[in-house]
Order: sequence, then C-alpha cells, then structure tokens
Amino acid sequence: MNLFKLTSTYEHFLPAGNNSQLVRIEIFRSVADLTIYRARIWIQNTYNLYPTFMNTSNEGADLHCLHSSDQLNSDITFIVAEDPSLITGIQFENENQFLAYVNILLENYRRSIT
Repeated sequence: MNLFKLTSTYEHFLPAGNNSQLVRIEIFRSVADLTIYRARIWIQNTYNLYPTFMNTSNEGADLHCLHSSDQLNSDITFIVAEDPSLITGIQFENENQFLAYVNILLENYRRSIT
C-alpha cells in the first residue's frame, strides 16, 4: 500500500470567457517514495436558486427573489487528467515541476471549455 500525504494546497482563478472560476489544487506526495506525486483538482461553482413558481406581492408584482446562493466544489481531476498517473502517482524531481505539469493540464482544460 502506497500512502500519500497532503503536502500543499493552491488556489487560483481559472479564466473562462468573461468569467473566472476558483480552482483548488491539492498536491499529495508519496510517503514511501518522495519523488512520486499525485493531485486532486477542484473547481468551485456557484448556483443561484430561484423559485419555480411566480413569486408575487399582494399587488401581483413579480418579485423574482433569489432564494439562496450556494457554492459547490466539484472534483475535476478525472476530467483534467490526460492519463491516470495524475490520480495514481507520477514521478517528478520536486513539487514545483509537478505543479508546472498540473498547470499545463489546467490550461488545456481551460482551452477546451472556452
């Protein structure tokens, strides 16, 4: 069994058209082999919930009130990964090189959604 320890967490905004989305990168390092890294990548989505039925005042005016706004983190590691090594572990000399590799994958993902 190969254990991985969470060593770093990075956040940045991924531009997508006129908007940007918060992306969190969690980097894990193998306990047995310090040159093996893996990552989990999360993207934060905000959902605005509006009522299904017309929300009206006593006078009949449509209020269109926002009921809630929620943020949901979605794991996009499997979408971003070009091969399973990002999930299972891949060898790099150091974390900076691995992070550069992950950033290339994120840039490819960004291009695919814009």
